[in-house]
Amino acid sequence: MLSALLLFLSFPNLNLFPLAWVAMVPFFIALTRATGWKSAFWIGYLTGFLFFAGLLPAILLLYPYANIFATLVGYLLLVGYTALYFAVFAVLMRLVPRRSSILFALSAACIWTALEWVRSWVITGFPWGSIGYSQWNNLPGIQIASLVGVHGISFVIVLFNASLATLLCNRHQWQQELRAVVLPLLLTLLCFGYGILQLQKADPLAQRPNVTPQTNVETLKVALIPGNISQLQKWDLRQFPKILQRYIELTHKASREGPELIVWPETATRSRALTGEWPTYYRRFSQMLRDTGIPILLGTANTGETDQVIGQFSKNREKRDTQIYNRVLSIAPDGKIHGDYAKMHLVPFGEYVPLTHLLPDFIPNFIQFEPFAHGKTVNLLPVFDVKNKTNTRKIELGASICFESVFPDEFRRPVKMGASVMGIFTNDAWFKGTAFPELHLSMAPFRAVENRIAVFRCANGGFTCVVDKFGRITTPLITPNTAQEVLIATVPLLSSTEHKQTLYTRYGDWFPILCALICVGGFGSRTVIWVRRRHS
Repeated sequence: MLSALLLFLSFPNLNLFPLAWVAMVPFFIALTRATGWKSAFWIGYLTGFLFFAGLLPAILLLYPYANIFATLVGYLLLVGYTALYFAVFAVLMRLVPRRSSILFALSAACIWTALEWVRSWVITGFPWGSIGYSQWNNLPGIQIASLVGVHGISFVIVLFNASLATLLCNRHQWQQELRAVVLPLLLTLLCFGYGILQLQKADPLAQRPNVTPQTNVETLKVALIPGNISQLQKWDLRQFPKILQRYIELTHKASREGPELIVWPETATRSRALTGEWPTYYRRFSQMLRDTGIPILLGTANTGETDQVIGQFSKNREKRDTQIYNRVLSIAPDGKIHGDYAKMHLVPFGEYVPLTHLLPDFIPNFIQFEPFAHGKTVNLLPVFDVKNKTNTRKIELGASICFESVFPDEFRRPVKMGASVMGIFTNDAWFKGTAFPELHLSMAPFRAVENRIAVFRCANGGFTCVVDKFGRITTPLITPNTAQEVLIATVPLLSSTEHKQTLYTRYGDWFPILCALICVGGFGSRTVIWVRRRHS
């Protein structure tokens, strides 16, 4: 219970990240008192259940938008499922020999990291609550993510916790156990030392807000317009004229600052206003494009393939399929659509229903939405700088839509393809009044550090900001509670010589996979030895 509490306190909204470095100590000490694998299982399950029950109540509070029974069941199932990873970890630790304290600590770190990685992809993946994310405000401590990703930071934290717990459990032999703490301590110091050296390369943050000073670095001036529309309003079709007008007015306001790109968040506008099916709203939108003369990236949900130019719905009515995609479009001032990206990793039971053919017929009655289809390919979004009349430059951006930004191995793909900057387009208005918007924000610095690329974040109902390649939030945070409604920011672009340079961008989750292979090899060899002894 104490470990669950300390872990919970280290995450948003409280963000007491130093507690994570000791949070697992009571848990490890409790495991030494376990009388068997069943006892270890329930110690682990209780710890995990209490931690995730405190971390994930936002799922329960989705009831204004869904059936209260469905949200309650979903919350309990999700908490119960994620707690299983703590329980499995506890059982596996019973199989680790305790003769060597350093082997025990290294085994704990390997097993934990492997299980966190498994949790990030099993049943479509749910990486919320990975211990490494508790350090998002610890800038020196997260720089190593460019080498080993967020899971590598979890490895170091668990290694430190396990070695400290071993020292406390064997405090009567502290002189012998002290030697086992040397390696984890050195590794922790090396991680922080590496982070300090990396941060010394960073330019100092500007004294003036909304400006990021960069020397000899190409930049893009963006205007982020979150809108901050409540989810109940977004669902109400009668509210659409008011919502569209708000975005248009804020865009005109932002255009006076001379940005090179306008950004609207995920599902900011309905597709019928872009296709021409709703001619009144299409005319308002296209007039805004002509008046501002600035390219725009925006989120929308549309059917079938995207047209080449907005306002062509009537021409392509026969060709459209019925599948709906959650997309980001790159639209030029003349209405031409230069590129689109459809969300590939959808939220299960939030944007689609997995394994529908296996579910009872009554389940869809509790799912109150029209499901999206999965996007097929990773597409970069080209934007042309129309401000420069003499030499129009083409900038290719990568897009990550909402839930996708929590998956580091997927986020790196546009960077590997050559994206100069990454954008996170999200709608966090679902979780108003909970810790989820900040939990979601806490992952953006890791994505920036892992790939050493700047990330802008445009969040309806959440946190809108810019994060530099060192994980520093370089702009004021725009939220539904702030007076500022538009964020104008200069975002540094990744040069061609910097592409694909981080170890993580090139090889992804190589470190947790290595941990998983070591665990399989270790437990596999012990199983073979046990079987041979039994039959000898």
